[in-house]
Amino acid sequence: MTERYSTLVVNRDICTGCRACEVACSLAHEGCFWPEKSRVQVYKQEADGVDYPVVCRQCDEPACMEACPAEALKRNPKTGAILVVEENCVSCGACVDACPYEGARLLEGEDKPLICDLCGGEPSCVQRCVVHALKYRNVSGQVITAPVQAITLPQEKLR
Repeated sequence: MTERYSTLVVNRDICTGCRACEVACSLAHEGCFWPEKSRVQVYKQEADGVDYPVVCRQCDEPACMEACPAEALKRNPKTGAILVVEENCVSCGACVDACPYEGARLLEGEDKPLICDLCGGEPSCVQRCVVHALKYRNVSGQVITAPVQAITLPQEKLR
Protein backbone atom coordinates (compact mmCIF):
# COMPACT_ATOMS: atom_id res chain seq x y z
CA MET A 1 0.00 0.00 0.00
CA THR A 2 1.29 3.46 -0.93
CA GLU A 3 1.76 5.81 1.98
CA ARG A 4 -0.38 8.96 1.84
CA TYR A 5 0.85 12.42 2.63
CA SER A 6 -0.92 15.66 3.39
CA THR A 7 -0.66 18.42 0.78
CA LEU A 8 -1.87 21.88 -0.02
CA VAL A 9 -4.39 22.04 -2.84
CA VAL A 10 -3.88 25.13 -4.99
CA ASN A 11 -6.58 26.54 -7.25
CA ARG A 12 -4.63 28.98 -9.42
CA ASP A 13 -7.79 30.05 -11.25
CA ILE A 14 -9.27 31.88 -8.27
CA CYS A 15 -6.14 33.30 -6.58
CA THR A 16 -6.48 37.09 -6.40
CA GLY A 17 -2.83 37.75 -5.59
CA CYS A 18 -3.67 39.35 -2.23
CA ARG A 19 -0.67 37.61 -0.63
CA ALA A 20 -2.44 37.05 2.70
CA CYS A 21 -1.02 33.51 2.55
CA GLU A 22 2.54 34.88 2.51
CA VAL A 23 1.85 37.18 5.46
CA ALA A 24 0.17 34.39 7.45
CA CYS A 25 3.01 31.96 6.76
CA SER A 26 5.73 34.39 7.75
CA LEU A 27 3.86 35.27 10.92
CA ALA A 28 3.42 31.58 11.81
CA HIS A 29 7.09 30.73 11.19
CA GLU A 30 8.98 33.96 11.91
CA GLY A 31 6.68 35.67 14.41
CA CYS A 32 6.41 38.79 12.24
CA PHE A 33 5.11 39.96 8.86
CA TRP A 34 7.98 39.06 6.52
CA PRO A 35 6.62 37.69 3.23
CA GLU A 36 10.10 37.02 1.84
CA LYS A 37 10.45 34.34 4.53
CA SER A 38 7.13 32.73 3.65
CA ARG A 39 7.10 29.08 2.57
CA VAL A 40 4.42 29.97 0.00
CA GLN A 41 5.19 32.55 -2.67
CA VAL A 42 2.68 34.28 -4.91
CA TYR A 43 3.94 35.02 -8.41
CA LYS A 44 2.37 37.16 -11.09
CA GLN A 45 2.36 35.97 -14.67
CA GLU A 46 2.51 39.41 -16.28
CA ALA A 47 1.53 38.31 -19.80
CA ASP A 48 -1.83 36.99 -18.59
CA GLY A 49 -2.25 39.12 -15.46
CA VAL A 50 -2.63 35.94 -13.41
CA ASP A 51 -1.42 35.51 -9.83
CA TYR A 52 -0.66 32.06 -8.51
CA PRO A 53 0.76 30.60 -5.30
CA VAL A 54 3.78 28.27 -5.43
CA VAL A 55 4.39 25.93 -2.51
CA CYS A 56 6.02 22.56 -1.80
CA ARG A 57 3.92 19.81 -3.37
CA GLN A 58 4.93 17.23 -0.74
CA CYS A 59 5.86 14.76 -3.50
CA ASP A 60 5.49 11.01 -2.95
CA GLU A 61 9.12 10.59 -4.02
CA PRO A 62 10.64 13.99 -3.23
CA ALA A 63 13.64 14.93 -5.33
CA CYS A 64 14.72 17.35 -2.59
CA MET A 65 15.10 14.54 -0.04
CA GLU A 66 16.96 12.37 -2.54
CA ALA A 67 19.37 15.21 -3.36
CA CYS A 68 20.22 16.17 0.23
CA PRO A 69 23.74 14.91 1.01
CA ALA A 70 23.27 15.47 4.75
CA GLU A 71 19.90 13.72 5.14
CA ALA A 72 18.57 16.97 6.58
CA LEU A 73 15.06 16.46 5.23
CA LYS A 74 12.60 14.07 6.86
CA ARG A 75 8.85 13.47 6.95
CA ASN A 76 6.60 14.66 9.76
CA PRO A 77 5.11 11.42 11.15
CA LYS A 78 1.65 13.04 11.54
CA THR A 79 1.25 14.82 8.19
CA GLY A 80 4.02 13.39 6.04
CA ALA A 81 5.18 16.97 5.34
CA ILE A 82 8.83 17.46 4.52
CA LEU A 83 10.71 19.01 7.43
CA VAL A 84 14.18 20.58 7.52
CA VAL A 85 16.34 19.15 10.31
CA GLU A 86 18.29 22.35 10.83
CA GLU A 87 21.14 20.82 12.83
CA ASN A 88 21.87 18.43 9.95
CA CYS A 89 21.49 20.98 7.12
CA VAL A 90 24.78 22.06 5.52
CA SER A 91 23.14 24.86 3.50
CA CYS A 92 24.31 23.47 0.18
CA GLY A 93 21.07 24.19 -1.69
CA ALA A 94 20.92 20.75 -3.33
CA CYS A 95 17.28 20.41 -2.26
CA VAL A 96 16.41 23.72 -3.91
CA ASP A 97 18.19 22.77 -7.14
CA ALA A 98 16.48 19.36 -7.21
CA CYS A 99 12.89 20.58 -6.75
CA PRO A 100 11.19 20.64 -10.17
CA TYR A 101 8.35 22.82 -8.85
CA GLU A 102 10.28 25.65 -7.12
CA GLY A 103 8.70 24.56 -3.84
CA ALA A 104 11.97 24.86 -1.93
CA ARG A 105 14.12 27.96 -1.91
CA LEU A 106 17.07 29.63 -0.24
CA LEU A 107 17.08 33.33 0.56
CA GLU A 108 20.27 35.23 -0.03
CA GLY A 109 22.20 35.45 3.22
CA GLU A 110 20.13 32.71 4.89
CA ASP A 111 21.46 29.33 5.96
CA LYS A 112 18.50 26.99 5.70
CA PRO A 113 16.02 26.24 2.92
CA LEU A 114 12.41 27.34 3.18
CA ILE A 115 10.08 24.39 2.59
CA CYS A 116 6.41 24.25 3.57
CA ASP A 117 5.89 22.06 6.66
CA LEU A 118 2.07 22.35 6.50
CA CYS A 119 2.15 24.01 9.93
CA GLY A 120 1.86 20.61 11.60
CA GLY A 121 -1.49 19.93 9.93
CA GLU A 122 -3.15 23.33 10.32
CA PRO A 123 -1.69 25.46 7.52
CA SER A 124 -1.87 29.17 8.35
CA CYS A 125 -2.03 30.09 4.68
CA VAL A 126 -5.21 28.04 4.20
CA GLN A 127 -6.79 29.68 7.25
CA ARG A 128 -6.18 33.14 5.77
CA CYS A 129 -7.11 32.59 2.11
CA VAL A 130 -10.35 34.56 1.69
CA VAL A 131 -11.19 33.10 -1.74
CA HIS A 132 -10.17 29.54 -0.77
CA ALA A 133 -7.55 29.27 -3.51
CA LEU A 134 -5.58 27.26 -0.93
CA LYS A 135 -7.05 24.19 0.73
CA TYR A 136 -5.56 21.38 2.78
CA ARG A 137 -5.76 17.67 1.92
CA ASN A 138 -5.04 15.57 5.01
CA VAL A 139 -3.54 12.05 5.04
CA SER A 140 -7.02 10.50 4.76
CA GLY A 141 -7.54 12.39 1.50
CA GLN A 142 -10.16 14.75 2.95
CA VAL A 143 -9.93 18.27 1.45
CA ILE A 144 -10.43 20.91 4.10
CA THR A 145 -11.45 24.49 3.44
CA ALA A 146 -10.71 26.35 6.63
CA PRO A 147 -12.93 29.13 7.95
CA VAL A 148 -11.04 32.35 7.26
CA GLN A 149 -9.38 33.90 10.30
CA ALA A 150 -8.05 37.42 10.74
CA ILE A 151 -4.30 37.94 10.69
CA THR A 152 -3.22 39.37 14.00
CA LEU A 153 0.09 40.01 15.69
CA PRO A 154 0.72 38.47 19.10
CA GLN A 155 0.16 41.04 21.87
CA GLU A 156 3.88 41.17 22.75
CA LYS A 157 4.65 42.35 19.19
CA LEU A 158 2.23 45.30 19.52
CA ARG A 159 4.21 47.09 22.20
